Amino acid sequence: MTHTRRDFAKLLAATAAGGSVPAWAAAATSAPGSQSFINGVQLGVQTYSYHEIPNDGANHLDAIIRDMQATGAYACELFAQQVAPGVLTGKPPSPADCGKPLHGCTPGKGGTERNPFRWVFATYSGDELAAVRARQKHWNETVSMDFYRDVRKRMNDAGIAITNYNIMYPADASDLETNRFFEAAHVLGATSLNLSPKFTLVEKLAPFADKHQMMIGVHGHSITWDSNEFSTMATFERAFALSRYIGANLDIGHYTATGEDPIAFIDKHHDRITNLHLKDRRRNSPESAKTHIEDGASVPWGQGDTRIADVLLHLKKTRYPIPAYIEYEHAGALSPVDEVKKAYQYCVSILEKKS
Repeated sequence: MTHTRRDFAKLLAATAAGGSVPAWAAAATSAPGSQSFINGVQLGVQTYSYHEIPNDGANHLDAIIRDMQATGAYACELFAQQVAPGVLTGKPPSPADCGKPLHGCTPGKGGTERNPFRWVFATYSGDELAAVRARQKHWNETVSMDFYRDVRKRMNDAGIAITNYNIMYPADASDLETNRFFEAAHVLGATSLNLSPKFTLVEKLAPFADKHQMMIGVHGHSITWDSNEFSTMATFERAFALSRYIGANLDIGHYTATGEDPIAFIDKHHDRITNLHLKDRRRNSPESAKTHIEDGASVPWGQGDTRIADVLLHLKKTRYPIPAYIEYEHAGALSPVDEVKKAYQYCVSILEKKS
């Protein structure tokens, strides 16, 4: 019998009320990812946060496992560009522009106001782009699913669960590639295929989600001036109407930057949320809609407007089975691993407080 995160959440509530623990649940306490349940809340990491791992399409699974174990986190949203071929270069900016890219870069020098690690998403161009895209397409369409079975096994052997699989969807992806993205997510053990799409792409992908009966975790930002982007609650709800398998990978930092309240979103749509991204951002200024710049900076936790602690405590109180994953995206003083570890320990401290 297969048991879902919702089953596990119900068990936690029943146990707190004096209920007995069934055999499957006792086994689940040693299952991959179980070490990252803190008072009923699944903590983890979006592996993109480990910015020292190149997003060059090589298989850096050993580095991901190493960094997660160093963090103390045992559940993740796996960033595909770290393990499978793509079109990103994986190269940092010039030292003349940004001397310490692993600590973040200034706007226009490898970073933006919203994301000092924008350089991570640098792509090839021209003939090189065409060549790497052709390689990616061939690989996506032909690679054996044993590749993903091995990724899952190695992660599980390390005690780590892959609950969400995050891809960068190629604009010219074939139907075969698209189907195999969903198949790969299933094989990895993920409950959703996450991506940062425009609404028109979600319209295209909705029938595939229906076919594979797998959630698409739509990741939004704070571009409120473009109706084709995901930002406010209304933009997500427009997509939810397309299929029961369209959900939200809700980034509470980006959502806060729009001026809306993530807790209100969670209460209304908790059954549609594949996982959260935890980061701190300031709200965009009123001028952002005119300048078309997301000027609500990503900042060290506690310096912005995002209610990170309140969100974590709300998940603890409500027992909504929503994974809450750190996405390290502010200019930091420490290494990426140490910044993620610091954030993870903060989350644990909040959830372990007696209420």
